[in-house]
Amino acid sequence: MGQDKYKRINILIRPDQHSKVIDSGLSLSGLVRDLLDDRFSHTKITLSMSEKSKRLYDHIVSNFGVGDEELEQFFVEALDRFLASRSKEIEGLRTKLQDLNG
Repeated sequence: MGQDKYKRINILIRPDQHSKVIDSGLSLSGLVRDLLDDRFSHTKITLSMSEKSKRLYDHIVSNFGVGDEELEQFFVEALDRFLASRSKEIEGLRTKLQDLNG
């Protein structure tokens, strides 16, 4: 993309964030553009997790050549299990409410 396709802006970041970008040899502009594209994508999500889970994820992705498309079905299954567990929790609370009213 040519220079005329970009909009020059000023952003504020913490000194430690700046150091991480520089130490990683990354372009701050490119990183911000990529993160904005991800954030406003209709098909991408960002998950925060423990360092242990992230290391496990990185290990699996790098060693088994798995992509997000392959992991999607497992993510959907996890969401379904989460909703099922919450459903049981909600039903338990509703039962307690009914006992109070009955």
